Amino acid sequence: MAVAQTKAALVMQEQAEQLTSHQVISLLMDGAIERASGLIMAIHAGNDENRDILNAKLKAIINGLRQSLDFELGGAVAQNLASLYEYMIERLTVTEADQEQLLEAVTESRRLISEVKSGWDNMDLRVPDLAQGA
Repeated sequence: MAVAQTKAALVMQEQAEQLTSHQVISLLMDGAIERASGLIMAIHAGNDENRDILNAKLKAIINGLRQSLDFELGGAVAQNLASLYEYMIERLTVTEADQEQLLEAVTESRRLISEVKSGWDNMDLRVPDLAQGA
């Protein structure tokens, strides 16, 4: 069974030229959350094929987020995010063989990405206010 594209991937295809890098990262996080949710459903359904596909896609998105970090501009925040992303990838890899542990790792990863995304999206809202005050 083929795994459908995420809504975030469709938005990126349709609006690629209009998106800022900040919006692209937000969409990647949306895609990771969507993949994690699909992975949780595949685990519950016992669908090993989709589980493996979705786990690989989730790890690829998280790796993409890690590779997008700018350590020069981001400093300690970028370092902390890199460590967090590496932790998630490690957990998703180590627990692949155990359904229960994988479910815990995916649930935790989805929660962590959701928290990072919330901060990321709120940061985007504050930037115009800072620019106007300058």
